[in-house]
Amino acid sequence: MMRTRVTSAVLFTAAVLSLAACSDDDKTEAAGTPTTAASAASAPATAASQPDTSVSEAGSIPGSAANGAADKVVCEAGNKAGEAMKNAMLTIMKANNGDIKPADAKAILDDFTKSLNQAVDQAPESPVSTAAQKIADEAAKAASAADPVEAAAAPSFEKAGTEFTAACKTAGVSVNF
Repeated sequence: MMRTRVTSAVLFTAAVLSLAACSDDDKTEAAGTPTTAASAASAPATAASQPDTSVSEAGSIPGSAANGAADKVVCEAGNKAGEAMKNAMLTIMKANNGDIKPADAKAILDDFTKSLNQAVDQAPESPVSTAAQKIADEAAKAASAADPVEAAAAPSFEKAGTEFTAACKTAGVSVNF
């Protein structure tokens, strides 16, 4: 039992760390790009001319957003939820010598599921929203398992993440699950 638990924790940790490494590459590249005063000055004008595709406090995507924009919102919400999940897992693992208690894993997976469902509930049906719903369902299934860490290491969870990443890439948004 202990060997299985350690193996699951190691696999889950490796997955979380690899996701964290992928997201840090994007930040490093963005940080290494010099910003000129002209491009910084034009940024607010560009942002103001584009439609608001963010999820509102009520959780809805603005009505003027097209399917492509809604897909972008779902992908960005999924990426944000994934980052929050990774950060929470890493924080707990650091505090507990690499161990994640089932209750902690359940809470983190529940938060992840809630964030994805909120974005998907307001989006039109599309390959992106279908893939996001699939990964939210897998996270909910893992959260309800007796051992959420082991359940989250299941191939079906990884497959759902890969499908979501591919759907978002098709929509022009880079995410990595």
